[in-house]
Amino acid sequence: MPYPIGYVANTHGNKLIFNEMAYDKELLHAEFNNYYYSVTDVQGAIFYKIMRVVASLLGEVYFLYGYGGIGKTLIWKTLLFVIRSNGEIFVTIASSEIASLLLPEGRITHSKFAIPVSATQNATCNILQGSDLAELLKMTKLIIWDEAPMCHKFSFEALDKSLKDIMHNDISFGGKVIVFGSDFHQILPVVSRGSRSDIVHASINASYIWDHCQILKLTKNTRLQTNAADTNSDDLKQFSNWLLDIGDGKLGEPNDGYGEISIPDEFLIKDFNDPMQAIVETTYPNSLQNYSNVDFL
Repeated sequence: MPYPIGYVANTHGNKLIFNEMAYDKELLHAEFNNYYYSVTDVQGAIFYKIMRVVASLLGEVYFLYGYGGIGKTLIWKTLLFVIRSNGEIFVTIASSEIASLLLPEGRITHSKFAIPVSATQNATCNILQGSDLAELLKMTKLIIWDEAPMCHKFSFEALDKSLKDIMHNDISFGGKVIVFGSDFHQILPVVSRGSRSDIVHASINASYIWDHCQILKLTKNTRLQTNAADTNSDDLKQFSNWLLDIGDGKLGEPNDGYGEISIPDEFLIKDFNDPMQAIVETTYPNSLQNYSNVDFL
């Protein structure tokens, strides 16, 4: 049978490496230019910091701290496009399926690295020396792990031990550059029948890996900047700050684990007959009239 148009032979003999090298580099470079010119100064500084470490081949571990709407995904994509456009391997993973969908070619952590679902203190990844996955990891320039705080600390430690074994290197994660992302306002690891202290001690910042993490911070909400022309931008900013105050434990003090938080009137829907319908119509106005309109959606 004739080969498909654009077919490239797999010269590596390794399907995983072949798939990671088979991207259209010109298209990726064009995408990189689009993303690069939209990053802020702070995002650009973080981008260059990570790229310098990738270029120097020195292993580092970073944690990019920032709440939703702060622009983490923009940094992930900018890094991804420039590294892949140079013909190098970039692995993007996330702790949840929903978060992985936001990343180009993103995968769930446990699936990509064969991490045991119920990881224990001595657990390692199911990656054999000389396997296709082990060879892929050897050639990987950068690993991004989004929504990291959702995973149990034993999952990070399992990957750390496995990469040290694969790379024959005792540096953290075998000398690979790895960047964790997310913030601790969101979901923490699920510990079956665990107390509050059990959950806290299962988090990544309770692991020995945290001692080797450099913290990078984003503070400016780029999602609100995009809506600056909207009439409700002040409301959005006020709502964002209110959510952050809840996450930081500044409301409902003194807080001993239980607190009463008053919701401001401007965030409430007061005029309604059917509460469910009122929530839908307020969140998605005119959706019933435009549900078949692709441009509206």
